[in-house]
Amino acid sequence: MPRNGSARLSTVLKSRKSRQVHSAKSSTSGIAAPTLTRVTYSEQEPSRSEAAYQGLLKILISGELRPNDVIMERRIAEQLQVSRTPLREAIRRLEGEKLITRQNAGTLVVSPMSTADFLNILNVRRLLEGEAVRRAASRISFDELHRIRQQMVAVQRGIQSAGTDPNSLGRQLHELIAEAASNPVLLSIIENLGKRTRLFMRVPERRSQVIDEHLAVIDALLLRDGEAARVAMEQHIDHLRVYILDKLSTL
Repeated sequence: MPRNGSARLSTVLKSRKSRQVHSAKSSTSGIAAPTLTRVTYSEQEPSRSEAAYQGLLKILISGELRPNDVIMERRIAEQLQVSRTPLREAIRRLEGEKLITRQNAGTLVVSPMSTADFLNILNVRRLLEGEAVRRAASRISFDELHRIRQQMVAVQRGIQSAGTDPNSLGRQLHELIAEAASNPVLLSIIENLGKRTRLFMRVPERRSQVIDEHLAVIDALLLRDGEAARVAMEQHIDHLRVYILDKLSTL
């Protein structure tokens, strides 16, 4: 190649290299553009699945669907205003909790429960919740206990206000105790058995007695008396068992 041609090529290469270096410096010296996190469908899905789960669970516990009733996916999806995908995930979760059963033909039904099964659940709850409340006595939140107690007393006095649904208050108390026991396995089992108990029965005629029983548990916890709380919890479940047996004897 001629000497002057070689010189021109060298000049071009140096010019390109200079522009590349200048460009790199400019990009690093400027303010970086903000990074946007793209929320994908899969990241949003758990919230929709949870909403479907809570909605279907509420339908089951309210008694709108009774044991052995068929679960109509399309109708439930329309009622809860969710798509079929999160609803099916909720159904699988409820199947795992034994609240919904898939029959041989694939039909989904609300799980039936025999009286013997129900009494067995109460026996297990008596053991587990008695131990849970004893463990919880030394660490449970006084603020939450006072809140629930105040609302239960309001129900007894016939004061209707937000947050005074007795069924919800009882569930809150049992869950608060299970959480305070600081045993995740115990909490999971107690929550599941509580759901199955509520699915089987609703006893509005025992409302006043149940509130008295719950208040006895709360008062023992406020004294940090784990043994007294255990006895009160066991008596609460024993009274429910006796009530069921008495009802069955009149059928």
